[in-house]
Amino acid sequence: MIQPREDTQRSLKRMLANGPLTGVPKRPSDQQLLVSLAAAHLDPAKAYSEAELNEALKAWLATFCEPYGIDHVTLRRMLVDSRLVERTKSGSTYRVDREKLGRAADLADIDLAGVLAELRSERETRKQRHAD
Repeated sequence: MIQPREDTQRSLKRMLANGPLTGVPKRPSDQQLLVSLAAAHLDPAKAYSEAELNEALKAWLATFCEPYGIDHVTLRRMLVDSRLVERTKSGSTYRVDREKLGRAADLADIDLAGVLAELRSERETRKQRHAD
């Protein structure tokens, strides 16, 4: 279930409050949000090979996760398990399920690196205020 945009931003700020993610979030709602965001960043018109999907997920994760924080294999499995991404029986091709993606497609423009930068800036501003 996709949250309204304000709730999504609030959840992301909470998840990233301590910096880049170091692991899969514990809350099921946060996990679903992470998977929805990942699916929204994939091209629904493209059939991905496993290697292509892995590279796309690695690149996306690198923008807001610590190295080795969340691995692309775990995220790929979460995408398939959530049925936002369908895999052929042979495992050779992956596609975004456009119907299941639904409103999550609206999340494609959310920049997690930008959320992290905003949080860092807010933290630095608070530190400056306390130092003065």
